[in-house]
Amino acid sequence: MITSGVPREVADLAAEGFVRSAPPDWAAHARPPFQVRRVTLRPGEVTAAHNHHDLEVWVVLDGEGEVGWDGLTRPLRAGDSVYLPPLAPHTLRNIATDRPLSFFSIWWEDMAGFQQAHAERQRAGATRADGRPVLLLPSFPTPNGELHLGHIAGPFLTADTCRRALLAAGEQAKLLLGTVGHQSQVAAAAAAEGLSFYELAERNTDAIQEGLRAARVEWDVFVRPSDQTYPGLAREVFERLLADGAVVARTEPTNHCAPCGRFLLEAFVAGRCPHCGSDQTAGIECEVCALPYHDRDLVDPSCATCGAPAEQVPLTRYFLPLEPLRERLTGYLRGAAMHSRLRGYVERVIAHPLPDLPVSTPADSGIPIRVEQVDGADPAHAEQRMYSAFELVARFLVALEHLARQEGVDGWAAYAAATSPRTALFFGFDNAFLRAFAFPAVLGAFTDLVALPDTLVCNEFYLLDGQKFSTGRKHAVWAREALTEDTADQLRLYLTATAPDVRRRDFTAEGYARFSTGELGRWQSWLDGVGSRVAEHFAGVAPEGGAWNAEAERFYGHIARLCATAALELRPERAGARAVLAGLRELVARAEDFAEVSADVQEAMPGTGLARTCAALELMAVRAVAMAAAPLAPGLGARLATAVGEPDGVPLSAVPGWVAPGAAVKFETRYFTAPR
Repeated sequence: MITSGVPREVADLAAEGFVRSAPPDWAAHARPPFQVRRVTLRPGEVTAAHNHHDLEVWVVLDGEGEVGWDGLTRPLRAGDSVYLPPLAPHTLRNIATDRPLSFFSIWWEDMAGFQQAHAERQRAGATRADGRPVLLLPSFPTPNGELHLGHIAGPFLTADTCRRALLAAGEQAKLLLGTVGHQSQVAAAAAAEGLSFYELAERNTDAIQEGLRAARVEWDVFVRPSDQTYPGLAREVFERLLADGAVVARTEPTNHCAPCGRFLLEAFVAGRCPHCGSDQTAGIECEVCALPYHDRDLVDPSCATCGAPAEQVPLTRYFLPLEPLRERLTGYLRGAAMHSRLRGYVERVIAHPLPDLPVSTPADSGIPIRVEQVDGADPAHAEQRMYSAFELVARFLVALEHLARQEGVDGWAAYAAATSPRTALFFGFDNAFLRAFAFPAVLGAFTDLVALPDTLVCNEFYLLDGQKFSTGRKHAVWAREALTEDTADQLRLYLTATAPDVRRRDFTAEGYARFSTGELGRWQSWLDGVGSRVAEHFAGVAPEGGAWNAEAERFYGHIARLCATAALELRPERAGARAVLAGLRELVARAEDFAEVSADVQEAMPGTGLARTCAALELMAVRAVAMAAAPLAPGLGARLATAVGEPDGVPLSAVPGWVAPGAAVKFETRYFTAPR
């Protein structure tokens, strides 16, 4: 007989030879047909969120805890057990303050069970709807210029695609947009043009809205630079965090330009990233590696205006230290949905002490904050402005305030309490620190009424002929010029095909021309063929299906795969528009093959049940293309839906649907335009 005990008192955890996780003594001798470990958690300790393909059971041996599984929580105590199906993230927290929690983790591999769990998660993911509105929050563009295709291809197209898909699935979705608060890049551009901050910001906001409309990006709320609600709400956020002790004042040496008489922060400083050496450092995070840094850590800092080397001058500013928020931020981020590249970035940041977020900065424009200068700092620098990164939460809450008014609710807090919205963030990798760390830190410190974003959708830079799009260098294709009534849909499709979702990708005029005339030309030819066969053999009316053959069954499987892919991948948690477009391209290729079968059947067996089925399946494929394409290319989706008798659009569903028998079917002769 072999016995194994567990620690029952906190003092037992200090015993010689204690380890947090180990196989029980009997495991090596019994050689059970599963893996097993005894795990002991200290008071308050929680396991890291993780998932795997194995099937697992936890058996609580001693203590009390709370299991978290796929967003659900349940209490557990000694004698309880819980089965954890594959793939769903799970955790166990010791809720006691004075006693260890010990449990057996037992796991084994069962590929049939894994396959079943995978299929169930796919189905559940495609139909995840809990009645809560989904707030889609892309990074607000900076109004220092208008939008180019690099902007559109990132957060804005992705968020708009998700919004359209959610609405088509019958869910509530709100796209919140606006321009950022008081960034120094706008101030620098305004000074260069001899305009005030707000003159330039409002002018460029008009151009930004025009670019978004040209791209068919639809928003529910748009916060402009001069929004009257904004300053008061921003001050409320600041004052609460200051009163709670989360925001603190600190005096430290700060980069300064003596010839210009200006502190060198954000757009006014040049230097190299202390992490990767890049010179793209106009802020508190590097545009290349995205890692945060403190202003004083820049390598060889100099004035971006005159080039003079920076001197160090004491300055008292407000900061929000993030290290005291480490536990909450770490737990939150490890439970949020994000792709692996962003996950790796988050873990790199967490592995080091978290930096302090600036809250105030010396500037001419923005929300005034007075900071008493101490410890040798010049009292003349007491009048400062709120730092733009700290403003992000206030901009979000103002958007929520406007949304509440639209829906007849008295303010953002009442709206949040009444609807419990969930939020998805969309941003570029160069803004990863501000969105993944700074935004939830400020929001969580200010209020618990609004849940922290549960989904973080991050994209890389979009390149133009191998180089980064740049407003400042005018290396761009401007959205207002490129996206016209005739080209918006096909350009959205090409941007989706080359989307920088996890890696940098390139826009080229040659690639766009090949895509438009080659790929989309094939789509047009296929649609022409379907239309001509229905017109010739069924007088332009959708037939009802009859008999089936092996080719029909196979083709139905291809249609069903596209529908399942669209219903799952267009959700914010997946943000897989590029996968949906790949599915569309694959279905059209398979539809071209099936068109040969259909043509042969119509010729050899006109009017038979099999002939009807072939034509009905071809129309089902067109309907599926209309459904899957609508979030990506809304005009194309609407025109195809109208062509098959559904002028209000095809609802997004994982299950294919027939074109209603007897519906008049007529396709247009030109859905796409050759690029000029």
